[in-house]
Amino acid sequence: MTDANVMLSRVADSLFWLSRYLERAENTSRLLDVHLNFMLEASDELAVQRLRALQESLSTEVLTDCTAEECLHMLTFDSLNSVSIIANIIDARENARYVREQISSEMWMQINKLYLYVKGRDANDSWESAPHNFYLDVREGSHLFQGITDATMNHNQGWHFLQIGRYLERSLNLLQLLKVNFENAPLTIEIPTATDHYFELVSTLKSVSAFEAYCKVYNPNPQPRFIVQFLLFDKQFPRSLRFCIDMIQTSLGVLADTTGRGKANRLHRVVGRLASNLSYDEIADVYDLPDYLADVKRQIYEINDTLYNTYITYPIESEL
Repeated sequence: MTDANVMLSRVADSLFWLSRYLERAENTSRLLDVHLNFMLEASDELAVQRLRALQESLSTEVLTDCTAEECLHMLTFDSLNSVSIIANIIDARENARYVREQISSEMWMQINKLYLYVKGRDANDSWESAPHNFYLDVREGSHLFQGITDATMNHNQGWHFLQIGRYLERSLNLLQLLKVNFENAPLTIEIPTATDHYFELVSTLKSVSAFEAYCKVYNPNPQPRFIVQFLLFDKQFPRSLRFCIDMIQTSLGVLADTTGRGKANRLHRVVGRLASNLSYDEIADVYDLPDYLADVKRQIYEINDTLYNTYITYPIESEL
């Protein structure tokens, strides 16, 4: 029984990180693609600023001694950079290999297909000739894996660890994006007077595939105040913070029921408190956005740590 518990915790860990790595690769590909499109409209001075913001949004070291093309190439193909597309797809595949018997054959085939695509000898040529298509292929490969997972894998404990990994990573990526783009920006309703500023706001929304969804709730004239409110508190958009935390809470509830651990432990109190706050908060309650984002980030890390202590690195004595 002890060996079985240890093995189950290792499988859970691999599924959790498989999902996180793939979500991270998708996030990086989208940010790089949006940056490329933004550069077509931006002034030279703004291009330098946005390149720095791009690196900060990916929580990577800010390099000032490389060209934009060199920076994008590194964030795509440098396997030693933990946020690069190729590094995360390699790590995702390695975790999938470890849990090969827990996932479906279709899932394994898809992660291998994506891995071989970015590792292939023609990948660099494809990126140089049509970078937009390359980044689109990466995102579609990730989306296809998620769809195949939902359609072919039992929605058991393993599937819920995949869900938790995906939405936890997505939450952290969103918080970092908001921090970089709105940390020093007043959350006011304004009439845009600069073309560059308009494209910056549109790019922020497109960085999380939110422009069209935002326009359906508000209008095509993006406002910092409404963007932050939408990305933090909207309950229906699948990349908003509230939606992600709700999905994590749902999966944790199922895990509690199926494992017999109950919902009275610290993990469910932590995630329940955050979910409750997000369901009642609105932008008018956010007096200091950087502090608010930092506090939410702290709570998400607490969810991560408590999840590990509960299901993955728990003392065997507690089970016995």
